Order: sequence, then C-alpha cells, then structure tokens
Amino acid sequence: MAQRVKANSDRDSTLPACLTMSLFAPGMSPLHRAGLGGLACTLKFIEREVRAGRLKDKKTPGGPWAQGKPPWKISPLAVALHFGDSGITAEFLHRLFAIAFGLDQGLIFTPGVYGGVPPPLPVRAMLQQGMTLTFLQHGRVRNLAKAETICDYQPEGEKGKTLQVEYKECSWYKHQDGWEELVDSRGCLETKPIEVVGPMNPGAMVRHVAFNADTKIQEDADHILPLYFALVGCLALPINRGNGVLIVPEVEDLLRFCQVRPCMTPQTVRECQIANSSDAALQAQLRVRLKRVVSDHDLPACHGIEFRPTPCARQQKSRVRTTSVLPGAEVPLDLFAAAMLDLPPRIVARRVAETRGKGKRKEALEKTEWFWADSIVRPLVADNLASGRPWYQGFVELMTKLDPVNKRPLRDKLFFEKKGLHAMIETRAWQDQGESTVVAAVHEAIRRRYGHISTENKGKLAAMKNRWKGEYDRWRLAFTGAKTPEQFRRSLCDLFSRAGVNPVLQEQWPQLLPMLTDQRWQLTRDLALLALASYAGKGAQEIDEGTTEQNPRT
Repeated sequence: MAQRVKANSDRDSTLPACLTMSLFAPGMSPLHRAGLGGLACTLKFIEREVRAGRLKDKKTPGGPWAQGKPPWKISPLAVALHFGDSGITAEFLHRLFAIAFGLDQGLIFTPGVYGGVPPPLPVRAMLQQGMTLTFLQHGRVRNLAKAETICDYQPEGEKGKTLQVEYKECSWYKHQDGWEELVDSRGCLETKPIEVVGPMNPGAMVRHVAFNADTKIQEDADHILPLYFALVGCLALPINRGNGVLIVPEVEDLLRFCQVRPCMTPQTVRECQIANSSDAALQAQLRVRLKRVVSDHDLPACHGIEFRPTPCARQQKSRVRTTSVLPGAEVPLDLFAAAMLDLPPRIVARRVAETRGKGKRKEALEKTEWFWADSIVRPLVADNLASGRPWYQGFVELMTKLDPVNKRPLRDKLFFEKKGLHAMIETRAWQDQGESTVVAAVHEAIRRRYGHISTENKGKLAAMKNRWKGEYDRWRLAFTGAKTPEQFRRSLCDLFSRAGVNPVLQEQWPQLLPMLTDQRWQLTRDLALLALASYAGKGAQEIDEGTTEQNPRT
C-alpha cells in the first residue's frame, strides 16, 4: 500500500489527472448510475464536514483545498474528480475511500447516505445484514467476528417491549481497499481494464475458471469507481437471516439524488421490516415522499433484486427475482401507504420455557419474548401495485398455499389481519364500483347466513361455533375450488340464494354483472375470497378464537 501512495519522479505527465464519470455514458447500467449517485452523496457529505470544521486537511481528499473549493465538480449529469497531479491520485482516492467506507462500533459505516444523524445501532446492524446478503456475501471480502453480538432495543412507541437484534462485528470489508484497484504502481489512475467482482456487482463473476480471461467482466476506471460506490447509492436489507433484497434506485439527476438518497435510509427497526423486493422498493419511495424533499413526480423509480440460496448453489445467495417500481406513481403509492397503515409489521409475544439452577435447585420458568411478525397480505399488495395490477389480484393464493417456513396453511395467518383487511375495504377507494359491490354483496350474504345459523342454534353455543366454522370453510372451498367461470358463478349464486334477500344485490346488480364475465371472473373470485377473509360481523370473532400466532423464522 505504501508503494502505491508514494510519489514517483518518473511518472508520465500524460497520465490523466482528472476522472469524469457521466450518468448516461455508454455502459452505465442502473447499478452504475446508483453508484455514481452514491459517490455524489459522499462528496457532498465531505463538503459539509469541511465547512463545519470536522474534517482535517490531512484526511480530506485533495486537501488542503485551494480557496476552500473542493477538487471536484458535481453537475446533474456528471461527476468530475480533479486530482491536481496524476501522481497523487492514489492518495486522493485513499482518503476518499477511508471516509466513504468506514467502521463504527463494529458495523459498516457509510456516512454519505445518513443525512444529518446516522441511524441507531440496531438499524445499522440490519443494514449490515443486508450488505452481507448482497454485496459482501463471501467470507473473503469481509472479516466478521465468529460470535454474535446481541443488541437489546425498544421499538419506537412500544413501551415495555424489548427486542433483540443479532449481528457479527465487522473489522474489514473489500470496499475499504478498493482504491488500490484504481491506481497503478506509480500512484496514477489505472488506464488498463479492471476486473468486476461480486462485491462491486452482485452476481458478476467468472463464468468458467478454465477460461478466466475470456469469461471475466472488465471495465475502465470511470465505470469501476461508481460500482464501488453502489454500496452507498443502493439500499440493502434482509428479508430474514437467509435472504436479502437490494434496492437499486434510478438516478436521473445527481444533485437531486443527493437530497433523495438519505431519505431512503430506514431510521427505525420497524422501517427495516420488509417482505419482498416490491415491498422494500415501495417503502423506500414512501419514506422519500413523506420527507417532501422532492415533488411526487420526481420520486425515483426503484429496482428490487432478491437474493437467496438456490438448489444448485446453496453456499451463496443468487439473484432470483427482480421487480421494478415506476417513478412517482401517485395512485399505487397512495394504495401502498394505506396498506402500510392497515397491514403493518407488528410485534407479538410468545412464552418461552427455560430452566435455572442445577440438581435440586433446578426450576422451570417461563418468560415472554417479543418478535416481529410481518403481514402476509402486504407483499401481495406490493407485487400487484408494482406490476400495475389490482391490489387484491391473486388473493386466492393466500387461501390455498402453505407457509414455506412451517408448512401450515397461509390462511391461518389471515385471522390476524382481518382488522387491516376490513379497513382496506371500507376506507380505500375502489377503481371500479363493481369491485366494491362484490365485496359488499358477499359480506351481506355471509352476515345473513351466520344469522340463520345463530337463530337455528340458539342456546347451543358450541354447535353454533361449529356451524359458523363449517359455513366459512364451505364457501372458502367452493370459491378456491372453482377452476372455470361457470363453476365460480354457480358457487357465488349458491351463496346468494341461500342467504335470502340481499339489499346490495337489489340496488347494485347492474354493477355486479360485468364482474362475472369470462374475462373478469378470476378477479371476482379474489374479491369474494377477500370479502370472506375480511368479514368482521357476528360469528367471525368466534371462528377466530383459538387460533394462535405462529412464530415466523427471523
């Protein structure tokens, strides 16, 4: 390292003393552009630190600055670094990387995207987990402690509830030494192509070790530097301890991105709770929107990439899914904001048995543990909104599929989201009046069917509950089992006929008929199942009794 920083009297004066990186230059992918945005954010952070007197000249890139002006220029479409002398490029980049890629309290520290105040330690612990599941997967590109560090915290607004986050302290990661790849042995900017590896671009690799030279990816310094700063410009979060999501924001204006990117960074552990890539991308957009730093139409598009082990490569996390959220889509973002309000991550409790003492003094105790449990409906809503589909489309899958963690039916967890589903239905505008008519008509029919059962079993509470549960299962199976338009229409008409007089149908049947066509019957089936799951009248609470919260894997 010392040799690279050392000036050389034989250096070629023709070597570049300036590096200009353009946002839309040939070969600049969304990841490159996000990285260039991360570089711009870091440079702006350095400028603020210098003005505040918190950064000394000997640690400042290009310092001391002539006339107090930074040796770089950030425009909306480009960043230009002026090294002054090609021979001191190494020292310039060394100082830049030392600030950009730091460590604090055993955690990765990237101050360029923290805004005024860095997030609390539990949040940075989760951000580091996201990085080690995406950019820094391999043990060769980061040094982590073998033992877990446990950090207790109390979520905002949750008095008396103490949760834990576990992380492994980090002592080094590749980005800290990345500047060495950008300079040659004389300390000048490298003019030869540089290999692109996984920590710069997750998924980039040599395709065949026998043909290393032919299958590896190489780029010039003006593309490599942004790739290193993609760790700053992008947002990485864990879905759970085994899967991660990488959010790549689209950057169209570097100066505006310097305002936007700090707002994307979660500030609470609750904001770190995500269910899939669409959910993570929309939450990031929503945080920016709430800060009002830019107008709604200037909200960046976000690409969400999920990483998880695959059967053919369980030792690493591979890119398995990519979703894209359009920039500043007002209506979808409004609906997602409603979903975040009505179907948020929640904290639940469980009783855990433990033993204390030995021999005759051994005793069994129980204690309460708190943990995060996320919605199973909101990920579906997020995927639909990201793809421009109705927010409820595919609800049938929540009623039929098994939980991949515990192999129990997903529909068991819908009982805990009944209140949120009911709020989504009652208070949110529908795009088509026919949609609300279907839900209202099914609700009315279920109410009347439960009422008939209540009358027939008056004074027989146990029998009444069993009949209510049987009625719920009857229509659940009838709707989910419908595989053709005719089968579904028959099942829906059967429900309406058994329920008796239905004021909703009497008043709004013209709005219902278009929903029963061969083109829309599957959406109507989703709505009918949504109505069944969200019904909160008499009988619903009794059906829900005895259902226990399952412990999701963290």
